[in-house]
Amino acid sequence: MVPVSLLPPANATFPAELLPALLDVSVAAVLLLRPVYAPGVEDGVGAPADFGVEYLSPAARRLWEQPAPPGHGSQPYFPLLQARGVLDFYRRVFATGEPGHHQLPDQADDFDSYYHLAAQRQGPWLLVSFTDTANQPRSAIEQALRESEARERAARATAEAQRLRLLGLIGQAPVLIALLQGPTHVIELTNEGFRRAFGHRPLVGRTYRAAAPELADQHLFEHLDAVYRTGDSFRASEMLVYLDQTNSGQLDPFYYNFVYQATREATGEVNGVLIMATDVTALVLSRQRVQDLNEELRLSNVELERQVADRTHALLVTLQQLERRGREVAQALVAEQALGELKSRFVSMASHEFRTPLTVVLTSAELIADYPAADQQPARLRHVAHIRTAVEHLNDLLEEFLSADRLEEGKLVAHPSDFDPAALLAETVAAVQGLRKAGQTIVVQACAGAIRLDDSLLRKILLNLLSNALKYSGENAVVTVTMACRDEQVRLIVQDQGIGISEEDQAHLFERFFRAGDATEQPGTGLGLFIVAKYLELMDGHIALHSELGAGTTFTVTIAYAADHSAD
Repeated sequence: MVPVSLLPPANATFPAELLPALLDVSVAAVLLLRPVYAPGVEDGVGAPADFGVEYLSPAARRLWEQPAPPGHGSQPYFPLLQARGVLDFYRRVFATGEPGHHQLPDQADDFDSYYHLAAQRQGPWLLVSFTDTANQPRSAIEQALRESEARERAARATAEAQRLRLLGLIGQAPVLIALLQGPTHVIELTNEGFRRAFGHRPLVGRTYRAAAPELADQHLFEHLDAVYRTGDSFRASEMLVYLDQTNSGQLDPFYYNFVYQATREATGEVNGVLIMATDVTALVLSRQRVQDLNEELRLSNVELERQVADRTHALLVTLQQLERRGREVAQALVAEQALGELKSRFVSMASHEFRTPLTVVLTSAELIADYPAADQQPARLRHVAHIRTAVEHLNDLLEEFLSADRLEEGKLVAHPSDFDPAALLAETVAAVQGLRKAGQTIVVQACAGAIRLDDSLLRKILLNLLSNALKYSGENAVVTVTMACRDEQVRLIVQDQGIGISEEDQAHLFERFFRAGDATEQPGTGLGLFIVAKYLELMDGHIALHSELGAGTTFTVTIAYAADHSAD
Protein backbone atom coordinates (compact mmCIF):
# COMPACT_ATOMS: atom_id res chain seq x y z
CA MET A 1 0.00 0.00 0.00
CA VAL A 2 1.37 3.49 -0.95
CA PRO A 3 2.01 5.66 2.14
CA VAL A 4 -0.35 8.61 2.43
CA SER A 5 2.59 10.96 2.57
CA LEU A 6 3.65 9.89 -0.97
CA LEU A 7 0.21 10.42 -2.58
CA PRO A 8 -0.36 13.76 -4.40
CA PRO A 9 -3.02 16.13 -3.02
CA ALA A 10 -6.56 15.48 -4.16
CA ASN A 11 -6.69 18.76 -6.09
CA ALA A 12 -3.26 18.25 -7.72
CA THR A 13 -2.91 18.40 -11.52
CA PHE A 14 -2.17 15.04 -13.19
CA PRO A 15 1.52 15.01 -14.17
CA ALA A 16 1.83 15.38 -17.93
CA GLU A 17 4.85 13.07 -18.04
CA LEU A 18 2.66 10.20 -16.75
CA LEU A 19 0.01 10.55 -19.48
CA PRO A 20 1.77 8.19 -22.01
CA ALA A 21 2.10 5.57 -19.29
CA LEU A 22 -1.56 5.96 -18.38
CA LEU A 23 -2.62 5.46 -22.02
CA ASP A 24 -0.30 2.42 -22.33
CA VAL A 25 -1.96 0.58 -19.43
CA SER A 26 -5.54 1.70 -20.13
CA VAL A 27 -7.88 -1.00 -21.49
CA ALA A 28 -10.15 1.68 -22.97
CA ALA A 29 -9.29 2.81 -26.50
CA VAL A 30 -8.64 6.56 -27.01
CA LEU A 31 -8.72 8.39 -30.37
CA LEU A 32 -7.96 11.98 -31.26
CA LEU A 33 -9.97 13.03 -34.32
CA ARG A 34 -9.92 16.16 -36.48
CA PRO A 35 -12.86 17.22 -38.67
CA VAL A 36 -12.52 16.69 -42.44
CA TYR A 37 -14.71 18.84 -44.69
CA ALA A 38 -15.87 18.09 -48.23
CA PRO A 39 -13.81 19.55 -51.10
CA GLY A 40 -14.73 23.17 -51.74
CA VAL A 41 -16.20 23.68 -48.26
CA GLU A 42 -14.40 26.05 -45.94
CA ASP A 43 -13.17 24.49 -42.71
CA GLY A 44 -15.58 25.12 -39.85
CA VAL A 45 -18.52 25.79 -42.15
CA GLY A 46 -21.29 23.23 -41.91
CA ALA A 47 -20.99 19.66 -40.63
CA PRO A 48 -17.74 17.71 -41.21
CA ALA A 49 -17.91 15.08 -43.98
CA ASP A 50 -15.63 12.79 -41.95
CA PHE A 51 -13.09 12.77 -39.11
CA GLY A 52 -9.41 12.04 -39.65
CA VAL A 53 -7.63 9.88 -37.08
CA GLU A 54 -4.63 11.77 -35.66
CA TYR A 55 -3.89 9.61 -32.62
CA LEU A 56 -4.56 6.00 -31.59
CA SER A 57 -3.85 4.82 -28.06
CA PRO A 58 -2.18 1.37 -27.64
CA ALA A 59 -5.57 -0.16 -26.76
CA ALA A 60 -7.13 1.35 -29.91
CA ARG A 61 -4.27 0.03 -32.06
CA ARG A 62 -4.79 -3.44 -30.66
CA LEU A 63 -8.56 -3.38 -31.26
CA TRP A 64 -8.26 -1.93 -34.79
CA GLU A 65 -5.05 -3.81 -35.62
CA GLN A 66 -3.53 -0.53 -36.83
CA PRO A 67 0.19 0.05 -36.07
CA ALA A 68 -0.17 3.82 -36.50
CA PRO A 69 -2.92 6.46 -37.03
CA PRO A 70 -4.28 6.36 -40.59
CA GLY A 71 -4.02 10.18 -40.73
CA HIS A 72 -7.08 10.62 -42.92
CA GLY A 73 -10.81 9.91 -42.89
CA SER A 74 -12.04 6.94 -40.88
CA GLN A 75 -14.92 5.89 -43.18
CA PRO A 76 -12.68 4.01 -45.67
CA TYR A 77 -11.61 1.82 -42.72
CA PHE A 78 -15.05 1.64 -41.10
CA PRO A 79 -17.70 2.03 -43.86
CA LEU A 80 -20.55 1.28 -41.41
CA LEU A 81 -19.92 4.40 -39.26
CA GLN A 82 -22.59 6.33 -41.14
CA ALA A 83 -25.15 3.49 -41.20
CA ARG A 84 -24.76 2.79 -37.48
CA GLY A 85 -25.11 6.43 -36.43
CA VAL A 86 -21.52 6.87 -35.18
CA LEU A 87 -20.65 9.63 -37.66
CA ASP A 88 -23.81 11.59 -36.72
CA PHE A 89 -22.86 11.14 -33.04
CA TYR A 90 -19.38 12.59 -33.71
CA ARG A 91 -20.89 15.54 -35.63
CA ARG A 92 -23.42 16.30 -32.87
CA VAL A 93 -20.82 16.34 -30.08
CA PHE A 94 -18.43 18.42 -32.22
CA ALA A 95 -21.16 20.92 -33.12
CA THR A 96 -22.69 21.33 -29.65
CA GLY A 97 -19.53 21.03 -27.58
CA GLU A 98 -21.51 18.89 -25.12
CA PRO A 99 -19.95 15.53 -24.09
CA GLY A 100 -21.97 12.53 -25.30
CA HIS A 101 -22.27 8.75 -25.11
CA HIS A 102 -23.25 6.17 -27.76
CA GLN A 103 -23.71 2.38 -27.91
CA LEU A 104 -22.61 0.56 -31.09
CA PRO A 105 -24.09 -2.95 -31.62
CA ASP A 106 -21.61 -5.60 -32.77
CA GLN A 107 -21.23 -9.36 -33.26
CA ALA A 108 -18.51 -11.29 -31.41
CA ASP A 109 -18.21 -15.08 -31.85
CA ASP A 110 -21.76 -15.11 -33.34
CA PHE A 111 -23.17 -13.44 -30.17
CA ASP A 112 -24.71 -10.00 -29.85
CA SER A 113 -22.30 -7.46 -28.27
CA TYR A 114 -21.72 -3.71 -28.36
CA TYR A 115 -19.18 -0.92 -27.90
CA HIS A 116 -19.56 1.94 -25.36
CA LEU A 117 -18.39 5.24 -26.97
CA ALA A 118 -17.79 8.56 -25.18
CA ALA A 119 -16.84 11.77 -27.06
CA GLN A 120 -15.95 15.36 -26.09
CA ARG A 121 -14.79 18.32 -28.15
CA GLN A 122 -11.45 19.83 -27.23
CA GLY A 123 -10.98 22.99 -29.28
CA PRO A 124 -10.52 21.98 -32.93
CA TRP A 125 -10.26 18.30 -31.94
CA LEU A 126 -12.69 15.56 -31.02
CA LEU A 127 -11.54 13.25 -28.22
CA VAL A 128 -13.17 9.78 -28.34
CA SER A 129 -12.92 6.86 -25.92
CA PHE A 130 -14.57 3.46 -26.45
CA THR A 131 -14.70 0.07 -24.75
CA ASP A 132 -15.41 -3.37 -26.29
CA THR A 133 -17.92 -5.23 -24.09
CA ALA A 134 -17.55 -8.61 -25.86
CA ASN A 135 -15.41 -10.12 -23.09
CA GLN A 136 -17.00 -8.33 -20.14
CA PRO A 137 -19.20 -10.17 -17.60
CA ARG A 138 -22.84 -10.55 -18.68
CA SER A 139 -26.04 -10.37 -16.71
CA ALA A 140 -27.81 -13.62 -15.90
CA ILE A 141 -30.41 -12.92 -18.61
CA GLU A 142 -27.74 -12.15 -21.24
CA GLN A 143 -25.75 -15.26 -20.31
CA ALA A 144 -28.87 -17.46 -20.42
CA LEU A 145 -29.75 -16.01 -23.84
CA ARG A 146 -26.25 -16.75 -25.14
CA GLU A 147 -26.40 -20.31 -23.83
CA SER A 148 -29.83 -20.76 -25.43
CA GLU A 149 -28.47 -19.46 -28.77
CA ALA A 150 -25.52 -21.86 -28.53
CA ARG A 151 -27.82 -24.81 -27.81
CA GLU A 152 -30.09 -23.85 -30.69
CA ARG A 153 -27.14 -23.66 -33.12
CA ALA A 154 -25.91 -27.04 -31.87
CA ALA A 155 -29.37 -28.56 -32.30
CA ARG A 156 -29.66 -27.18 -35.81
CA ALA A 157 -26.17 -28.47 -36.66
CA THR A 158 -27.12 -31.92 -35.34
CA ALA A 159 -30.36 -31.96 -37.30
CA GLU A 160 -28.51 -30.87 -40.45
CA ALA A 161 -25.85 -33.58 -39.96
CA GLN A 162 -28.55 -36.20 -39.51
CA ARG A 163 -30.40 -34.89 -42.55
CA LEU A 164 -27.23 -35.20 -44.63
CA ARG A 165 -26.67 -38.70 -43.23
CA LEU A 166 -30.21 -39.66 -44.24
CA LEU A 167 -29.66 -38.24 -47.72
CA GLY A 168 -26.43 -40.23 -47.96
CA LEU A 169 -28.20 -43.44 -46.99
CA ILE A 170 -30.96 -42.81 -49.53
CA GLY A 171 -28.34 -42.06 -52.16
CA GLN A 172 -26.69 -45.46 -51.55
CA ALA A 173 -29.95 -47.44 -51.76
CA PRO A 174 -29.88 -50.06 -54.58
CA VAL A 175 -33.24 -48.87 -55.98
CA LEU A 176 -34.55 -45.71 -57.67
CA ILE A 177 -35.93 -43.21 -55.13
CA ALA A 178 -37.53 -39.80 -55.66
CA LEU A 179 -39.66 -37.59 -53.42
CA LEU A 180 -42.27 -35.38 -55.12
CA GLN A 181 -44.09 -32.51 -53.40
CA GLY A 182 -47.46 -30.91 -54.04
CA PRO A 183 -50.18 -31.56 -56.62
CA THR A 184 -47.83 -30.60 -59.48
CA HIS A 185 -45.26 -33.18 -58.30
CA VAL A 186 -42.26 -30.89 -57.83
CA ILE A 187 -39.13 -33.05 -57.48
CA GLU A 188 -37.64 -32.42 -54.03
CA LEU A 189 -35.19 -35.32 -53.64
CA THR A 190 -33.60 -37.97 -55.89
CA ASN A 191 -30.93 -40.60 -55.39
CA GLU A 192 -28.17 -41.60 -57.81
CA GLY A 193 -30.20 -44.46 -59.33
CA PHE A 194 -33.08 -42.13 -60.19
CA ARG A 195 -30.75 -39.49 -61.64
CA ARG A 196 -28.94 -42.12 -63.72
CA ALA A 197 -32.26 -43.34 -65.17
CA PHE A 198 -32.83 -39.83 -66.57
CA GLY A 199 -29.30 -39.25 -67.84
CA HIS A 200 -28.35 -36.91 -64.94
CA ARG A 201 -30.45 -34.11 -66.42
CA PRO A 202 -31.60 -31.30 -64.03
CA LEU A 203 -34.43 -32.71 -61.89
CA VAL A 204 -34.65 -31.19 -58.40
CA GLY A 205 -36.88 -28.11 -58.21
CA ARG A 206 -38.72 -28.93 -61.45
CA THR A 207 -42.10 -30.55 -61.86
CA TYR A 208 -41.94 -34.22 -62.85
CA ARG A 209 -43.83 -33.44 -66.06
CA ALA A 210 -41.32 -30.75 -67.07
CA ALA A 211 -38.27 -32.81 -66.09
CA ALA A 212 -39.39 -36.02 -67.86
CA PRO A 213 -41.55 -35.02 -70.84
CA GLU A 214 -41.01 -38.42 -72.50
CA LEU A 215 -43.37 -39.96 -69.88
CA ALA A 216 -46.33 -37.78 -70.95
CA ASP A 217 -48.05 -40.45 -73.11
CA GLN A 218 -47.16 -43.43 -70.90
CA HIS A 219 -49.92 -42.97 -68.23
CA LEU A 220 -47.43 -42.60 -65.35
CA PHE A 221 -48.49 -39.05 -64.52
CA GLU A 222 -52.13 -40.17 -64.29
CA HIS A 223 -51.13 -42.75 -61.67
CA LEU A 224 -49.20 -40.09 -59.70
CA ASP A 225 -52.21 -37.77 -59.78
CA ALA A 226 -54.44 -40.56 -58.49
CA VAL A 227 -52.07 -41.40 -55.61
CA TYR A 228 -51.91 -37.73 -54.57
CA ARG A 229 -55.68 -37.33 -54.87
CA THR A 230 -56.75 -40.52 -53.04
CA GLY A 231 -53.75 -41.36 -50.85
CA ASP A 232 -53.87 -44.96 -52.12
CA SER A 233 -50.59 -46.58 -53.20
CA PHE A 234 -49.94 -47.66 -56.79
CA ARG A 235 -47.86 -50.72 -57.62
CA ALA A 236 -46.80 -52.04 -61.00
CA SER A 237 -44.73 -55.07 -61.93
CA GLU A 238 -42.45 -55.14 -64.97
CA MET A 239 -44.00 -52.00 -66.48
CA LEU A 240 -42.56 -51.04 -69.85
CA VAL A 241 -41.27 -47.44 -69.79
CA TYR A 242 -39.51 -45.55 -72.59
CA LEU A 243 -36.78 -43.19 -71.33
CA ASP A 244 -34.35 -40.77 -72.94
CA GLN A 245 -31.29 -41.74 -70.87
CA THR A 246 -28.87 -40.06 -73.33
CA ASN A 247 -30.84 -36.75 -73.44
CA SER A 248 -30.63 -36.97 -77.21
CA GLY A 249 -34.33 -37.42 -77.94
CA GLN A 250 -33.96 -41.18 -78.54
CA LEU A 251 -36.28 -43.30 -76.36
CA ASP A 252 -35.13 -46.74 -75.23
CA PRO A 253 -37.31 -49.41 -73.55
CA PHE A 254 -36.85 -50.33 -69.87
CA TYR A 255 -38.85 -52.46 -67.44
CA TYR A 256 -39.50 -51.41 -63.81
CA ASN A 257 -41.30 -52.62 -60.71
CA PHE A 258 -42.97 -49.48 -59.29
CA VAL A 259 -44.35 -48.34 -55.95
CA TYR A 260 -45.96 -44.89 -55.70
CA GLN A 261 -46.59 -44.16 -52.00
CA ALA A 262 -48.36 -41.03 -50.70
CA THR A 263 -46.52 -38.95 -48.07
CA ARG A 264 -48.54 -37.05 -45.50
CA GLU A 265 -48.44 -34.08 -43.16
CA ALA A 266 -48.72 -34.59 -39.41
CA THR A 267 -52.44 -33.94 -39.84
CA GLY A 268 -52.74 -36.87 -42.26
CA GLU A 269 -53.19 -34.68 -45.33
CA VAL A 270 -51.34 -35.91 -48.44
CA ASN A 271 -48.44 -33.58 -49.31
CA GLY A 272 -46.49 -35.55 -51.88
CA VAL A 273 -45.59 -38.90 -53.43
CA LEU A 274 -42.60 -41.17 -52.76
CA ILE A 275 -41.40 -43.10 -55.82
CA MET A 276 -39.46 -46.35 -55.38
CA ALA A 277 -38.62 -48.45 -58.41
CA THR A 278 -36.44 -51.41 -59.32
CA ASP A 279 -34.95 -51.83 -62.79
CA VAL A 280 -35.88 -55.38 -63.91
CA THR A 281 -34.99 -54.88 -67.57
CA ALA A 282 -32.33 -57.59 -67.52
CA LEU A 283 -34.75 -60.05 -65.89
CA VAL A 284 -37.51 -59.40 -68.43
CA LEU A 285 -35.16 -59.59 -71.41
CA SER A 286 -33.70 -62.84 -70.07
CA ARG A 287 -37.18 -64.34 -69.77
CA GLN A 288 -38.03 -63.19 -73.28
CA ARG A 289 -34.84 -64.85 -74.47
CA VAL A 290 -35.90 -68.05 -72.74
CA GLN A 291 -39.25 -67.86 -74.50
CA ASP A 292 -37.48 -67.39 -77.81
CA LEU A 293 -35.33 -70.41 -77.05
CA ASN A 294 -38.43 -72.46 -76.27
CA GLU A 295 -39.91 -71.47 -79.59
CA GLU A 296 -36.70 -72.46 -81.32
CA LEU A 297 -36.86 -75.81 -79.53
CA ARG A 298 -40.44 -76.33 -80.67
CA LEU A 299 -39.49 -75.69 -84.30
CA SER A 300 -36.51 -77.98 -83.98
CA ASN A 301 -38.73 -80.77 -82.63
CA VAL A 302 -41.10 -80.38 -85.59
CA GLU A 303 -38.19 -80.66 -87.96
CA LEU A 304 -36.76 -83.66 -86.11
CA GLU A 305 -40.11 -85.46 -86.18
CA ARG A 306 -40.27 -85.00 -89.96
CA GLN A 307 -36.90 -86.71 -90.31
CA VAL A 308 -37.63 -89.52 -87.80
CA ALA A 309 -37.99 -92.23 -90.45
CA ASP A 310 -34.46 -92.00 -91.81
CA ARG A 311 -32.59 -90.54 -88.83
CA THR A 312 -33.79 -92.62 -85.86
CA HIS A 313 -30.40 -92.96 -84.20
CA ALA A 314 -29.47 -89.33 -84.72
CA LEU A 315 -32.90 -88.34 -83.45
CA LEU A 316 -32.47 -90.21 -80.17
CA VAL A 317 -29.14 -88.53 -79.53
CA THR A 318 -30.55 -85.15 -80.41
CA LEU A 319 -33.63 -85.68 -78.20
CA GLN A 320 -31.43 -86.50 -75.23
CA GLN A 321 -29.51 -83.30 -75.77
CA LEU A 322 -32.71 -81.33 -76.15
CA GLU A 323 -34.20 -82.80 -72.97
CA ARG A 324 -31.10 -81.83 -71.03
CA ARG A 325 -31.20 -78.37 -72.51
CA GLY A 326 -34.90 -78.06 -71.69
CA ARG A 327 -34.23 -78.97 -68.07
CA GLU A 328 -31.51 -76.32 -67.87
CA VAL A 329 -33.80 -73.73 -69.40
CA ALA A 330 -36.62 -74.65 -67.01
CA GLN A 331 -34.28 -74.40 -64.04
CA ALA A 332 -33.09 -71.00 -65.23
CA LEU A 333 -36.69 -69.84 -65.61
CA VAL A 334 -37.58 -71.01 -62.09
CA ALA A 335 -34.52 -69.22 -60.72
CA GLU A 336 -35.41 -66.04 -62.58
CA GLN A 337 -39.01 -66.15 -61.39
CA ALA A 338 -37.79 -66.60 -57.81
CA LEU A 339 -35.50 -63.61 -58.24
CA GLY A 340 -38.41 -61.54 -59.54
CA GLU A 341 -40.54 -62.47 -56.55
CA LEU A 342 -37.64 -61.64 -54.23
CA LYS A 343 -37.18 -58.19 -55.74
CA SER A 344 -40.92 -57.47 -55.70
CA ARG A 345 -41.09 -58.51 -52.05
CA PHE A 346 -38.11 -56.24 -51.29
CA VAL A 347 -39.68 -53.20 -53.01
CA SER A 348 -43.00 -53.69 -51.19
CA MET A 349 -41.32 -54.19 -47.81
CA ALA A 350 -38.81 -51.36 -48.23
CA SER A 351 -41.48 -48.83 -49.26
CA HIS A 352 -43.49 -49.70 -46.13
CA GLU A 353 -40.52 -49.70 -43.73
CA PHE A 354 -38.99 -46.47 -45.11
CA ARG A 355 -42.26 -44.50 -45.28
CA THR A 356 -42.83 -44.06 -41.52
CA PRO A 357 -39.33 -42.78 -40.54
CA LEU A 358 -39.19 -40.54 -43.62
CA THR A 359 -42.51 -38.99 -42.63
CA VAL A 360 -41.21 -38.50 -39.06
CA VAL A 361 -38.07 -36.74 -40.34
CA LEU A 362 -39.97 -34.42 -42.68
CA THR A 363 -42.65 -33.58 -40.11
CA SER A 364 -40.19 -32.95 -37.26
CA ALA A 365 -37.93 -30.82 -39.48
CA GLU A 366 -40.92 -28.64 -40.41
CA LEU A 367 -42.09 -28.37 -36.80
CA ILE A 368 -38.66 -27.22 -35.55
CA ALA A 369 -39.15 -23.98 -37.50
CA ASP A 370 -42.35 -23.34 -35.52
CA TYR A 371 -40.39 -22.93 -32.26
CA PRO A 372 -38.06 -19.94 -32.78
CA ALA A 373 -38.17 -18.58 -29.22
CA ALA A 374 -35.42 -19.34 -26.69
CA ASP A 375 -37.92 -20.77 -24.17
CA GLN A 376 -39.10 -23.31 -26.77
CA GLN A 377 -35.83 -25.23 -26.78
CA PRO A 378 -37.38 -28.36 -25.15
CA ALA A 379 -39.90 -28.56 -28.01
CA ARG A 380 -37.13 -28.23 -30.58
CA LEU A 381 -35.02 -30.89 -28.86
CA ARG A 382 -38.02 -33.23 -28.74
CA HIS A 383 -38.39 -33.02 -32.53
CA VAL A 384 -34.62 -33.39 -32.99
CA ALA A 385 -34.86 -36.59 -30.93
CA HIS A 386 -37.67 -37.79 -33.21
CA ILE A 387 -35.43 -37.14 -36.25
CA ARG A 388 -32.50 -38.94 -34.60
CA THR A 389 -34.66 -41.99 -33.77
CA ALA A 390 -36.05 -42.13 -37.33
CA VAL A 391 -32.56 -41.87 -38.86
CA GLU A 392 -31.25 -44.60 -36.54
CA HIS A 393 -34.18 -46.81 -37.59
CA LEU A 394 -33.39 -46.18 -41.28
CA ASN A 395 -29.71 -46.88 -40.61
CA ASP A 396 -30.62 -50.20 -38.96
CA LEU A 397 -32.78 -51.16 -41.97
CA LEU A 398 -30.02 -50.35 -44.47
CA GLU A 399 -27.44 -52.11 -42.28
CA GLU A 400 -29.56 -55.28 -42.47
CA PHE A 401 -29.77 -54.99 -46.28
CA LEU A 402 -26.01 -54.37 -46.60
CA SER A 403 -25.14 -57.17 -44.16
CA ALA A 404 -27.28 -59.62 -46.14
CA ASP A 405 -25.56 -58.58 -49.39
CA ARG A 406 -22.08 -58.89 -47.87
CA LEU A 407 -22.93 -62.34 -46.53
CA GLU A 408 -24.29 -63.44 -49.92
CA GLU A 409 -21.13 -62.19 -51.65
CA GLY A 410 -18.84 -63.88 -49.13
CA LYS A 411 -17.28 -60.62 -47.98
CA LEU A 412 -17.64 -61.38 -44.26
CA VAL A 413 -15.36 -63.73 -42.30
CA ALA A 414 -15.26 -64.64 -38.62
CA HIS A 415 -12.53 -63.08 -36.42
CA PRO A 416 -12.23 -65.10 -33.20
CA SER A 417 -10.90 -63.43 -30.05
CA ASP A 418 -10.94 -64.12 -26.32
CA PHE A 419 -13.83 -62.54 -24.41
CA ASP A 420 -16.04 -62.95 -21.35
CA PRO A 421 -19.40 -64.47 -22.42
CA ALA A 422 -21.12 -63.33 -19.22
CA ALA A 423 -20.16 -59.69 -19.91
CA LEU A 424 -21.29 -59.98 -23.54
CA LEU A 425 -24.65 -61.40 -22.42
CA ALA A 426 -25.11 -58.62 -19.85
CA GLU A 427 -24.29 -55.90 -22.41
CA THR A 428 -26.72 -57.35 -24.95
CA VAL A 429 -29.55 -57.64 -22.42
CA ALA A 430 -28.94 -54.02 -21.40
CA ALA A 431 -29.08 -52.94 -25.05
CA VAL A 432 -32.63 -54.31 -25.53
CA GLN A 433 -34.13 -52.91 -22.34
CA GLY A 434 -35.83 -50.17 -24.33
CA LEU A 435 -37.71 -52.82 -26.40
CA ARG A 436 -39.49 -54.33 -23.40
CA LYS A 437 -43.27 -53.98 -23.21
CA ALA A 438 -45.08 -53.30 -19.97
CA GLY A 439 -44.34 -55.99 -17.40
CA GLN A 440 -41.90 -57.95 -19.57
CA THR A 441 -38.88 -59.43 -17.77
CA ILE A 442 -35.66 -61.04 -18.98
CA VAL A 443 -34.20 -63.92 -16.94
CA VAL A 444 -30.48 -64.47 -17.61
CA GLN A 445 -28.15 -67.37 -16.81
CA ALA A 446 -24.58 -67.05 -18.12
CA CYS A 447 -21.44 -69.19 -18.01
CA ALA A 448 -18.15 -68.08 -16.45
CA GLY A 449 -14.64 -68.01 -17.92
CA ALA A 450 -13.22 -66.71 -21.18
CA ILE A 451 -13.94 -68.36 -24.52
CA ARG A 452 -12.59 -67.72 -28.02
CA LEU A 453 -15.13 -66.85 -30.73
CA ASP A 454 -16.08 -63.89 -32.91
CA ASP A 455 -17.77 -61.89 -30.14
CA SER A 456 -19.20 -59.36 -32.64
CA LEU A 457 -21.08 -62.03 -34.60
CA LEU A 458 -22.25 -63.75 -31.40
CA ARG A 459 -23.54 -60.41 -30.04
CA LYS A 460 -25.50 -59.77 -33.25
CA ILE A 461 -26.99 -63.29 -33.13
CA LEU A 462 -28.04 -62.86 -29.51
CA LEU A 463 -29.37 -59.32 -30.13
CA ASN A 464 -31.56 -60.55 -33.01
CA LEU A 465 -33.01 -63.52 -31.11
CA LEU A 466 -33.60 -61.50 -27.95
CA SER A 467 -35.25 -58.55 -29.74
CA ASN A 468 -37.54 -60.99 -31.63
CA ALA A 469 -38.50 -62.68 -28.35
CA LEU A 470 -39.54 -59.32 -26.86
CA LYS A 471 -41.28 -58.15 -30.05
CA TYR A 472 -43.47 -61.23 -30.43
CA SER A 473 -44.27 -61.67 -26.72
CA GLY A 474 -47.09 -59.87 -24.98
CA GLU A 475 -47.10 -57.73 -21.86
CA ASN A 476 -46.00 -59.33 -18.54
CA ALA A 477 -44.24 -62.12 -20.47
CA VAL A 478 -40.94 -63.70 -19.35
CA VAL A 479 -38.04 -64.15 -21.77
CA THR A 480 -35.33 -66.59 -20.62
CA VAL A 481 -31.75 -66.47 -21.92
CA THR A 482 -29.42 -69.33 -20.93
CA MET A 483 -25.75 -69.57 -21.95
CA ALA A 484 -23.88 -72.78 -21.06
CA CYS A 485 -20.16 -73.30 -21.82
CA ARG A 486 -18.85 -76.88 -21.49
CA ASP A 487 -17.01 -79.48 -23.55
CA GLU A 488 -15.63 -76.56 -25.63
CA GLN A 489 -19.11 -75.71 -26.88
CA VAL A 490 -21.27 -72.70 -26.12
CA ARG A 491 -24.96 -73.49 -26.02
CA LEU A 492 -27.26 -70.44 -26.19
CA ILE A 493 -31.00 -70.88 -25.52
CA VAL A 494 -33.53 -68.02 -25.97
CA GLN A 495 -37.06 -68.94 -24.85
CA ASP A 496 -40.14 -66.71 -25.02
CA GLN A 497 -43.85 -66.94 -24.24
CA GLY A 498 -44.95 -65.28 -27.46
CA ILE A 499 -47.31 -66.03 -30.34
CA GLY A 500 -45.35 -69.03 -31.63
CA ILE A 501 -44.61 -70.13 -35.21
CA SER A 502 -46.64 -72.55 -37.32
CA GLU A 503 -44.99 -75.71 -38.71
CA GLU A 504 -45.56 -74.44 -42.25
CA ASP A 505 -43.71 -71.17 -41.54
CA GLN A 506 -40.90 -72.93 -39.64
CA ALA A 507 -39.77 -74.57 -42.90
CA HIS A 508 -39.07 -71.12 -44.45
CA LEU A 509 -38.07 -69.15 -41.35
CA PHE A 510 -34.40 -68.74 -42.30
CA GLU A 511 -35.02 -67.71 -45.91
CA ARG A 512 -34.22 -64.22 -47.13
CA PHE A 513 -37.11 -61.70 -46.73
CA PHE A 514 -39.44 -64.39 -45.31
CA ARG A 515 -41.90 -63.28 -42.65
CA ALA A 516 -44.33 -65.58 -40.85
CA GLY A 517 -48.01 -65.06 -41.64
CA ASP A 518 -48.92 -64.01 -38.09
CA ALA A 519 -45.97 -61.56 -37.83
CA THR A 520 -46.74 -59.23 -40.71
CA GLU A 521 -48.36 -56.68 -38.38
CA GLN A 522 -45.01 -56.16 -36.64
CA PRO A 523 -42.29 -54.02 -38.29
CA GLY A 524 -39.39 -55.94 -39.80
CA THR A 525 -37.44 -56.74 -42.97
CA GLY A 526 -37.50 -60.54 -42.98
CA LEU A 527 -33.67 -60.55 -42.95
CA GLY A 528 -32.90 -61.07 -39.25
CA LEU A 529 -33.00 -64.88 -38.99
CA PHE A 530 -31.51 -65.21 -42.49
CA ILE A 531 -28.50 -63.19 -41.29
CA VAL A 532 -28.33 -65.22 -38.04
CA ALA A 533 -28.13 -68.45 -40.05
CA LYS A 534 -25.40 -67.01 -42.28
CA TYR A 535 -23.39 -65.84 -39.24
CA LEU A 536 -23.60 -69.35 -37.78
CA GLU A 537 -22.30 -70.79 -41.06
CA LEU A 538 -19.26 -68.52 -40.72
CA MET A 539 -18.72 -69.77 -37.15
CA ASP A 540 -19.36 -73.48 -37.94
CA GLY A 541 -22.37 -73.40 -35.65
CA HIS A 542 -26.01 -74.38 -36.06
CA ILE A 543 -29.43 -73.29 -34.81
CA ALA A 544 -32.54 -75.29 -33.91
CA LEU A 545 -36.02 -74.16 -32.96
CA HIS A 546 -39.04 -75.55 -31.21
CA SER A 547 -42.31 -73.66 -31.40
CA GLU A 548 -46.07 -74.08 -31.20
CA LEU A 549 -48.71 -71.52 -32.03
CA GLY A 550 -49.75 -69.68 -28.88
CA ALA A 551 -47.16 -71.52 -26.75
CA GLY A 552 -43.99 -69.55 -27.42
CA THR A 553 -40.72 -70.29 -29.24
CA THR A 554 -37.32 -71.65 -28.18
CA PHE A 555 -34.16 -71.10 -30.28
CA THR A 556 -31.06 -73.18 -29.46
CA VAL A 557 -27.68 -72.09 -30.88
CA THR A 558 -24.62 -74.36 -30.59
CA ILE A 559 -21.08 -73.22 -31.49
CA ALA A 560 -17.72 -74.89 -30.82
CA TYR A 561 -15.02 -72.73 -29.23
CA ALA A 562 -11.44 -72.92 -27.92
CA ALA A 563 -11.29 -72.35 -24.16
CA ASP A 564 -7.61 -71.54 -23.52
CA HIS A 565 -5.43 -69.40 -25.78
CA SER A 566 -2.91 -68.10 -23.27
CA ALA A 567 -0.07 -69.49 -25.41
CA ASP A 568 -1.03 -67.17 -28.22
